[in-house]
Amino acid sequence: MLDQEKHKGLIGQRNRLVFAFLELSGDRIFQRLPEEKKMALVQAALEIGEGAAAWVRAECGQDDPRRIAEHFGLKIFGEDKGVGAQGMKRSEYRPEKSTIVIFRDTLERLMGKVAAKDLSDCLLRFLVAHELFHHLEKIKIGPVAEKFKIVTWRFLRWERQRTIPKLSDVAAQAFTQSLLSLDFSPLVFDYLTYILYADLKK
Repeated sequence: MLDQEKHKGLIGQRNRLVFAFLELSGDRIFQRLPEEKKMALVQAALEIGEGAAAWVRAECGQDDPRRIAEHFGLKIFGEDKGVGAQGMKRSEYRPEKSTIVIFRDTLERLMGKVAAKDLSDCLLRFLVAHELFHHLEKIKIGPVAEKFKIVTWRFLRWERQRTIPKLSDVAAQAFTQSLLSLDFSPLVFDYLTYILYADLKK
C-alpha cells in the first residue's frame, strides 16, 4: 500500500513538472535558458504554490477556497461576457476591488463538456483557488515572477533583467492542486477551454 502511494506521488509530481513546462512553453526567455535553470525555476515556483497551500490550510483550518477567500476579505461575483472575440475567460482577480469574478457563460459551457462528474464538481472551486493565489501574491507572497529575474543582457557594469510572468501561473496551479488535493493538474481545464473556444469559432 505504501509503495502504491509513493508511486502515485511520484507520478503526480512528474505530471506537475510536465504541465508546468507546457505552461511556460510560449515564453521566449524561458526557452532560451539552460535545461538545469529551467528545472530549478519550475521547481521553485511549484514549491511556492505548495507552501502557500500548506500555510492557508494552517491559517484557515480548511481547504474550501470559497470560505478561505471570505476569510481574506475577498468577494466572489458572477458575470457574463466571458466568451468573446479574444477567447474565453473563466475567471479573473480584480485587486483594486478585492474581488474574484467567475464568468458564468464560460463556466456553463465548460460544465456541458465535462463528462466526469467529479471534474465538473471541482471546477468552480478550482477557479476560485487559482484567483485566490493571485490575491495571496498581493497581500503576503509578493509577485512570484519578480522573485526570479533573468539577466538577458550584460555589458561591463550594466545588465538587463527580465521576468517570466507565467511563473506566477505555475505557482497558482501548484497551489490549486495542493489545496484541493487534485490527482490531475488544473491546467487540464486550460486545454478544455481552448478546445471549446475552437469549436465555437468553426
